[in-house]
Amino acid sequence: MASRTILYAGAAVVIAGAGAYYYLNFMDDAPPPRPAAPAKPMATAPKAETAATPPAATAAPGAPAANPTPGASPSPDDVKAAQAKVSALEKSVADLQSQIAMKNKAIAELEGKLAKSK
Repeated sequence: MASRTILYAGAAVVIAGAGAYYYLNFMDDAPPPRPAAPAKPMATAPKAETAATPPAATAAPGAPAANPTPGASPSPDDVKAAQAKVSALEKSVADLQSQIAMKNKAIAELEGKLAKSK
């Protein structure tokens, strides 16, 4: 009885192996899938004959309001805000320049070590 079970199990393994071999070996010969049908263009509504209006310019939050008239002098608050921005940008530039100087120094040291090692 046990030998019959072993025989059936062996036959099942051989059949499964043959199926897998057939599937894997001949999958390259399968025809390529059909290309998808081209999408149909959607019908567009007729364009209106009106002139396009430019979008309203909105200031970024926290930014000073633009002067309504070009010849008017800015308010003291606007001047202080602009000066604060300029000083922050100058500080940022100085920090970046110092970082670049440190990196250039480190690169020069590494190049010197490389030249000595050759």
